[in-house]
Amino acid sequence: MFYNDPLEISADVWIELLTDREVTTEPDLIILKIMYESKNHEIRASEIASRLNILHHGPINLQISRFSKRVIRKTGAQPPLRRNGKPRWWHVPFLGYEKAGRFPWIMRPELVIAFEEVFGQSDTEFVCSGEITIEDTSSLSEGTVRQVFVNRYERSRHARRICIAHYGSRCVVCGFDFEKIYGPIGKDKIHIHHLIPLSEIQKEYEVDPIRDLRPVCPNCHLIIHSKREPFTIEEVRKMITMTRNG
Repeated sequence: MFYNDPLEISADVWIELLTDREVTTEPDLIILKIMYESKNHEIRASEIASRLNILHHGPINLQISRFSKRVIRKTGAQPPLRRNGKPRWWHVPFLGYEKAGRFPWIMRPELVIAFEEVFGQSDTEFVCSGEITIEDTSSLSEGTVRQVFVNRYERSRHARRICIAHYGSRCVVCGFDFEKIYGPIGKDKIHIHHLIPLSEIQKEYEVDPIRDLRPVCPNCHLIIHSKREPFTIEEVRKMITMTRNG
């Protein structure tokens, strides 16, 4: 089961909470930092405990429960509830799921944004790392200079944030909105497309997130890059219109 309940706490409010030491204590920050630096901001309480040389995950659960209660007291937000009506405290800062007896937590997207605003960005792997695939049938190597160069631009979180802040996270081609369809886990889940083909980018090139980038869904992104010279956004929009109209 995936726990994906919404929570009425925005990134701006999380920023205030993270900087309020009556709400977010040093032990809370230590746990949140481990969460943030984990791949996809996902980790289990037992793994956090192990990294902190704690023998059992119980103290981690307790710390997060206390943190969540302080957050709710400060904001007045309604915490996610269990079927019996009791709060699911870990679900305040995190999403999560059960699989094979394990229960990973995933940092809420709004909290990720707030954490980066307050503490800066890390070089952890970005959740949409597969946005662009450069296929080279002559080699099985994935460590070429070109591949690394492309990924560096594709994974620029700062540029991505600016692009989404300006255009929103709906696909500019077809209008698909991940959060609207999938709930909180879908917030800001969108690919970022370069209007200037990556093959033309030189080392001295500095991307302009508003001029050069656009949010597009994976389906439209795949179609855009379906030929050597990518389709324009306008061309793909026209394809959709012509197909829908028969």
